[in-house]
Amino acid sequence: MFHRSSSSSADGGPDNGGGGPSPIATQDVHSHAATDSDPHLSGRESLLRFLLLPRQVLIVLTLEFLNSFRSFGLRFVLYNYVTNEFGISDVKAGALLGIKGFVDILFGLIGSILVDVIGVRRISIIAMSVAIIGRSLLAFGRSTGSLYTALFLFSPCGDALLSVGLYRVALKKLTTPLTRPLAFAMSYAASNLAGALADLLVDKMRSTLKDVQIEENGYFSGVFTPIRQFIVVTWVIVLVTFAIAYCFLEDWTVIDPNDLDDDEKRKQANETDDDENHATITSIIPMDALPASPMIRPHLLQRWFPNHYDSLHGIEEELEVTNEDVPTSRRSLPKYQMYRTRYNHNTQTSNQQHGNASTSICSGLVKVVNQVIAILKLRNTWRVLIFGFLSFTIVLDWTASEIVLPPFLERRFGEKIPIYTIQSINLFGCLILPPFVGALTTGREDFQIVMPGLWLMAISPVFVALFPDVGGACIWQIVMTVGEVFWSPRIMSWTASLAPTGMEGLFFAITSARAILGPITDAVMGAMNDKYNTNCPDCRDQYGHFCDVVVNSDNANTAQCVSVQEECNLFLENPQQQSCPQTCLECPTWVPTDPSAFWYLLMIAGIAAPLSVWFFLPFLRGRHGRDDKCYGLFRANKARLLGICGALDDDGHDSNNMRRRQGRQVYGHLDSNSISNNSSASAVVANGMDIELT
Repeated sequence: MFHRSSSSSADGGPDNGGGGPSPIATQDVHSHAATDSDPHLSGRESLLRFLLLPRQVLIVLTLEFLNSFRSFGLRFVLYNYVTNEFGISDVKAGALLGIKGFVDILFGLIGSILVDVIGVRRISIIAMSVAIIGRSLLAFGRSTGSLYTALFLFSPCGDALLSVGLYRVALKKLTTPLTRPLAFAMSYAASNLAGALADLLVDKMRSTLKDVQIEENGYFSGVFTPIRQFIVVTWVIVLVTFAIAYCFLEDWTVIDPNDLDDDEKRKQANETDDDENHATITSIIPMDALPASPMIRPHLLQRWFPNHYDSLHGIEEELEVTNEDVPTSRRSLPKYQMYRTRYNHNTQTSNQQHGNASTSICSGLVKVVNQVIAILKLRNTWRVLIFGFLSFTIVLDWTASEIVLPPFLERRFGEKIPIYTIQSINLFGCLILPPFVGALTTGREDFQIVMPGLWLMAISPVFVALFPDVGGACIWQIVMTVGEVFWSPRIMSWTASLAPTGMEGLFFAITSARAILGPITDAVMGAMNDKYNTNCPDCRDQYGHFCDVVVNSDNANTAQCVSVQEECNLFLENPQQQSCPQTCLECPTWVPTDPSAFWYLLMIAGIAAPLSVWFFLPFLRGRHGRDDKCYGLFRANKARLLGICGALDDDGHDSNNMRRRQGRQVYGHLDSNSISNNSSASAVVANGMDIELT
């Protein structure tokens, strides 16, 4: 029997002190745990198991949705907001966003380490407390000083820490292997849904709301354009997110003895008695573990899933009375246990009671350095790193969608164009299409799906180049989305499968090194706007509105153009034959540019990505050794050539032998606990064996 607290439930259990888990007495584990032998679940059974998880999962998903709305919403409007509201040029705006990107990366790396040390709840509350200040400066500040302070200080310290997958770390700890795919699918859907709704909302506000003038003296006075009003909405979202996290977010870990992670299985295997007939193992569930109250009440689950719930519940009751020596492969109803998550600072405190603070910090830093060195010795790390840098040019499409597309549409076709609704095509596509693509491509080798997706996304800008109008932009978004849903989710799954168990966070941080190039692309896109998509400040007011309204002047032969906010220094000499500009194309002082040139350049840069990936494809697939013509890169045969479209390189017996011989090395397990402070990190533990990863 598990030790349970009789005074509290899992959703409100007492906080555990700093010590590590206290093992409880042995328990019988029989072959009725069908997780290993029969891991496949029907859709309804998978949903039932997910709904049996604790309510904390719903809180994390809610926070993920709100965080994505806040993040996507600001990213989509930030470039136009900076150039229109603060009068900053395209080149300078791109440089500002680039600098902000570098600072965000720095704080993101710090956050990825801190979340494993002090926990999700503390990082979330600290980051959102700072984010509230930064978003306040963005929403209500009027000077460039307040803008720079928000972008370079408070936003990195707050928003960047929330963008390191903080809530996904919490979601991983709150799920088991059988429930995790559905949980992360819902997290992915919630994130894309939030971004799509943010796009629709900002366009709705642009089309229906008017500027609001607040006359009162003070920080909240001034003109609030629809874009600034949307920034205020995101500020409110940050406040709501902070309140939810402060009141409800907790650091819990969920465990099911019949559905364990690989590292938990290894711990059990190490604790199992040498006698093969001995049917008991030492439990890894802590003494303070509590039964998890499901997010949906059991009587509702029984009503919604009558067949599955009753059958699983019947199996559970049958297992309690059946002969323990009689095995069965039927899966029982999960009984999740919850306990307070232990983070590194707790275990270090308990293990170093007699040490001082400086020794603890130094030993922690040495351990992190050793872990980094060990991860860099994994071939898997370099496979992911190389793919990341090779695919860098194709992700320029995402940057162009955020920085180039909004001013391109607004400056050439006016303020009434639903810019952000067009952007939402990509997000709605990423919300709807991945399940269908995943179902249709199940069982295919990863790069058989990745390569066609890369090619499709690479050529997608040609539609805007050929048709530089609203229709071309919509077609680009559709084709780009189809290509993205083929390769991007598949690469995420491929990367996760290569990550060493127990050190996923550090692995993801290292293999995301491509992000250091992101700020450079922001600056480049700003320069591209200045060259191929120039603004027309002479025909727009200080808030970015076009001077499109004609007002008769004192002189009967002339008329003045004004915006919705102020008079412009623009006059019409012949009002009967001339009209005030509604776009930059109609502005008399605007210098015409060729927008198609940029989109052709974007397509050429994108095509470089699948070509580069194809050249390194044998190494990325991990089927060849160093001595096999440099990881198979210089093999010359028909299969190698067809690999440009993702065809398999099954070209002989030698490759299969190499794959079997090096399988342990390529997919070896890196145990963080095995890397001591004095370790040279030259070897790692894989399947219980020390192997050299060079």
